[in-house]
Formats: sequence, C-alpha cells, structure tokens
Amino acid sequence: MAFDVSNWPVPAEAPTTEDLARCVHCGLCVNACPTYAITGLEAESPRGRIALAKGIDDGVISLTAAVQGHWDLCLQCRACETACPSGVSYGRIMEHARAQVDAAPVTNKTSRRIRKFVLRNVVARRAVLGPLIWPARKYADSSLRRLVRRSGLLSPLARTRTMEAQLPAHQGRPFRPGMPLARPVIERTKAVLFTGCIMGELFGGVHRATGRVLARHGVALTAPTPQGCCGALSAHDGDLAFARRLARENIEAFEVTGDLPIVVNSAGCGAAMKEYPDLLQGDATWAKRARAFSFRVRDMSEFLADEDASVIVPAMFAGRVTYQDPCHLVHAQKIREQPRTLIRTTGCELIETSGADMCCGAAGLYSVVQPAMSAQLRARKVDQFREVAPDVIITANPGCQMQYEAAVKEGGLKARVLHLAEFLDEAYRTADQ
Repeated sequence: MAFDVSNWPVPAEAPTTEDLARCVHCGLCVNACPTYAITGLEAESPRGRIALAKGIDDGVISLTAAVQGHWDLCLQCRACETACPSGVSYGRIMEHARAQVDAAPVTNKTSRRIRKFVLRNVVARRAVLGPLIWPARKYADSSLRRLVRRSGLLSPLARTRTMEAQLPAHQGRPFRPGMPLARPVIERTKAVLFTGCIMGELFGGVHRATGRVLARHGVALTAPTPQGCCGALSAHDGDLAFARRLARENIEAFEVTGDLPIVVNSAGCGAAMKEYPDLLQGDATWAKRARAFSFRVRDMSEFLADEDASVIVPAMFAGRVTYQDPCHLVHAQKIREQPRTLIRTTGCELIETSGADMCCGAAGLYSVVQPAMSAQLRARKVDQFREVAPDVIITANPGCQMQYEAAVKEGGLKARVLHLAEFLDEAYRTADQ
C-alpha cells in the first residue's frame, strides 16, 4: 500500500529517475561495499540504498528517519561504482538522496543541522578554522601528548581517544595560499597547488613536501590566492547549494592562472573538483567554465606520471611499505597504478595487503558521526597490517592518513604513516646522502 505523500514538500535535489533506473539490481556491488561487509544487511548495501531511493521516487515509501539512517551509514566510498557493470553514478545518487532529507519531515535532523553549520561556518572559513585547529596542532607535537597517553586519562573516552590518536604529528605550521614552495634548480614547467581547508591547516608539511617533490622534477609550483574549500564534505552531506557556491569561487580563483595544471594531494578534493561540471550542470553560466576547470585538475601522482618520463629523480628507501588506496582516488578518479609506480622507483619492498582498496572508515566526517562502523573498518585494516608487518603505511588523503594513525596506535603496530608526497620527499633526500 502506497503512502500518501501528496502533502510533502517537493525535494529540489532528489536523485533523478534516470540515475536510479541505471541500477539493474545485479548485486555485483554488494561484496564491494564496506558497510555490507560488516553488517551483511541488504539495506546497508548500494543496491539496498538505491532501492530505498527508488521507492521514495516512485511514491511507495516515505522518507523516514529509518531510511535516512541507512543513507547516513553509507561511507560514499564509491567502491560500488568500480564494481558496477551498468555505470550507476552511486556517489551522485547518495548526494542527492541526502539533500532530500532537508525537505522531508524526518525526526533526527539535529545532527545534520550541526554538521551543516560546522561545514559552512568553520571548515570552509579559514579565518575560523585556523585558530580552532591551532591548539590541536601544537598538542600533536608536544610533550603533553606523551603525558596524556601515558596517563590513561582518555581510556574511558572511546571517541575522544580515537580523535586524539588520529592527530598527525610533525606537520609543522599550516600552509596557506600565497606561501612559498620549493623552487626547481632547472625549471621545466609550471603548475599551481590546491591547498584546501583541513589539508592546509593540519597537513602543512604534506604541502611543503609536495612542493619539494615537484621541484625535483623541474616543476615550479605555486599556491595562488584566493582559493578555498573544495566543497566535497558539504556535497557528500547533501548541502549541494553551498558546495556549488564553493565550486564557483574556486573556478573563478584559478581562472586567473590560465591553463596551468592544478595539482591536488588530497584524493577527496581532487575527485570533487574533477566533478564540478556535474555539480554545476544545471547552471548555464558556470557549466562550461566548470568543464574547463576540471580538465586541469590532476592528482599529484597522476601529474607526475604524465610528466616527461626522461626525467629521472634518484630515490632510495630501504624497508617494507604498503600502499592503501584512498577511495576517492581509486574509485572516483580511477587512479590505481600511478602511486605504486612512484613508490617502486625508490627501491623499497612494496607489499600489497588484502583490502587495500576497501574504505578504512575515515570518509570525511564519518569517523566522528558514525564512530562504531568507522572503528570496525579501522580494526579490519589493523588485522591486514599485522599480516604483512610494514615499516611504512602510505596513502594520499588526509582523512585516510588520520585513520591509519589511529590504527597504528590502537593496534600497537610498529609502522609510520606517511602521505605519498612525504614518502617520496624522504626517499629523494636519502638518495642525496
């Protein structure tokens, strides 16, 4: 029996019937889904969530708090897109599905309102984000952190303990647009760096390492102003209007740099920026500009792989390393081999783990808003790392890097966690010695 939805507000951002119809319910996506792997429940699989969205689109079920709960548990890792033979744009479906929640009379909207406020007024505003992150950055490299860990004060506070363990150490001061980067001895080409929000404030060391790595390859990298948050977190949360605003601001900011490549070292940011044309497809004024912008966006590993192969940079790293694919690099951007090729140039022992391309449970704000599922996925990674005992765990996304920091701490592993740029930077410096 169909529910009476005639008096509901019409959701302006609902998934399109065309997108939903692409799913043929074959089920190949199910075993690729992290939440299905943990729960074994059809409603926590891509096929199940699409069925719920289609039921709402057809008017046979209502958008209840229970339906929202199934959508919220999705990591939007997009592993299902890699597995799907029908080309279902699951990431787009989920973004638009979550956007419906704002227009529907569900009961548990408080957490969404809080997230929207934080993403709009804290994360996307560097003047606010910087001062708030400053204490955490100072704490991460302080003797106080060692004392707190030894004291066991955080032991009863599971969520706080995990957040503390995720804080990256040795990142130094933040890196912001306009700050200088390493210059090549012989300049072969130019590019511009996207600095982002969290990435610039908490992972300034990664940006500086990226500058040094590209300088070794003869690339003069600069970070133009103004530029800001890419909008990925807002889009994933269903706040598409604000994500579009941020996209327009970034497109306009980078247009002044001509057609120079835009280098990105955060997988989530890169995926979002490459998909600005999709985000702005309904805007006649910005759609063409978005396409021109997206053609310029390159992940750092992708950019280096596209560079002249005759440029050989001596690199040396002794040890066992494992590379973990960030979801939005391998599944959204389809970049899998380029990072591994770069890692192999160092002479290290690259060890593949089972599930290297399955989500670690970071997923933007996911580890904060869905701590239980995030912890189970992190524990799976710990087990996989124990099997190969790496000296270094390498990834290419800030959320993943923080999740692996927590995994190392919780699992008592003897491994360092490095961004790909940090790893290459270290290998290049070792080769100089």
